[in-house]
Amino acid sequence: MNNVIIPNWHFGEKVLIFRSDRSKCDERPTIILDGNKLQYKCKDSDIGKILCSAELIDGMFEDGMIISISERGEVECLHHESKQEIDIFMTNKCNSNCIMCPVSEYDRKKSDERYVEWLKEYIKILPSDVSYINITGGEPTLALDIFFEIMELLKNKFQNSDFQMLSNGRSFADIFFLNSVIACTPIGTRFAIPLHSSDRSIHDMITQSEGSFEQTVRGIRNLLNKKQKVEIRIVISKKNCDRLTETVLYILKHFRDVFCVNFIAMEMMGNAAVNRKEVWIDYDEAFKKAKTAIDILVNEGVDVQLYNFPLCFVERGYWQMAANSITDYKICYMDECKDCKVKALCGGMFFSTKYIMRPKVKPVE
Repeated sequence: MNNVIIPNWHFGEKVLIFRSDRSKCDERPTIILDGNKLQYKCKDSDIGKILCSAELIDGMFEDGMIISISERGEVECLHHESKQEIDIFMTNKCNSNCIMCPVSEYDRKKSDERYVEWLKEYIKILPSDVSYINITGGEPTLALDIFFEIMELLKNKFQNSDFQMLSNGRSFADIFFLNSVIACTPIGTRFAIPLHSSDRSIHDMITQSEGSFEQTVRGIRNLLNKKQKVEIRIVISKKNCDRLTETVLYILKHFRDVFCVNFIAMEMMGNAAVNRKEVWIDYDEAFKKAKTAIDILVNEGVDVQLYNFPLCFVERGYWQMAANSITDYKICYMDECKDCKVKALCGGMFFSTKYIMRPKVKPVE
């Protein structure tokens, strides 16, 4: 659904559900395919304004698809019924400024006063039977004006879903704040936290925030002491790739109860794209740098996965660790990948990485 625009849209930015069958409509704001026209319906009216001829966007919508339409009529697909994973974006604010973050420093400073109501409406429209809810940001715990309210909404609605929270862990250094978070967070939530290095100076240099290492370590320790499920993430870059073994030994010594450790290849957007000469490391080199660390963790019985790694850059014996971790609309392949025998199993790479770094793939024969 790229570059779809509905002309004559003047209702402002809304979250809507698309229905091809008028009889399926309920009280939620809806776009209906009525004959060969798209029409807008809301709870305060019957079929409303004709938006445009459906022929203009033929095949772009699927029944039950949740879409967002901006004031300019730009359409974004947020969810469709076949998708079992949902991202809940809390805020773009962050108390770190990681040099390889796919979000830019400029974007983290932007705000939209209407977003809170938009997010609440989105949660109301979502189906309650999805499998996985991913709480993300920025740093989600910094959205203090909405964080606890949104978490309660999610906890009450998605009672059979698994939850993950992507956080830098620094807020959890405050045990009183952590207690409040745990109280409104579904049981079994996985807290995914990056530890960039066991060397505090390297970690703080990567986050560009002095003292972040101490806060992150204390936050992870507090979570484990509270018997929470913790995933430690190591984003591999030029800045930390030579100390991966030391980092996993530190994890085994200080965080032995960690749920899993995942090694992550970069997404080349935002700060990562700006700093690419300082941070980018080719996929094959990143894997080779991580291999000893991976083996140590596996031998100690710790679950390990590789995120964002195309299979051709990973040794065959480690393929089972390479997760299809990239969000579907961000996945792409190089032209050479069409000849790869394992393309159907490969998670591909990010669009941004393809066009900025143009990695040389090695199709598996």
